[in-house]
Amino acid sequence: MNINPGELKHRIQIIRRNRTADADGYDTVTETVVHTCSAKLTQVSGTELVQANADFARTKVRFLIRHTAKSIDRKMLVRYAGTDYEIVYLNRYGDTREYMEIWCERLTQEG
Repeated sequence: MNINPGELKHRIQIIRRNRTADADGYDTVTETVVHTCSAKLTQVSGTELVQANADFARTKVRFLIRHTAKSIDRKMLVRYAGTDYEIVYLNRYGDTREYMEIWCERLTQEG
């Protein structure tokens, strides 16, 4: 797989959310940035959504990043341009360990 590193031009953060109870027993959420990197952004087109019989209320996005030794899992989220995306699927891109695909989705305001 031939990737042009110049296409990795979108700055993203991979974030872990931790829920804890405060002194009064209320849930509080803290965020920890696990990884900050550049990514290639690909949005799934409407035609692909129709072919996959997918829910149009969800925006589907693929981020392609360089492989990292940091542990990334589906409980984390990706923040790009002030918007949070839920990680749906992680995939090592190709046979090498050079890149990783992060498939995400976000609920639209209508959804």
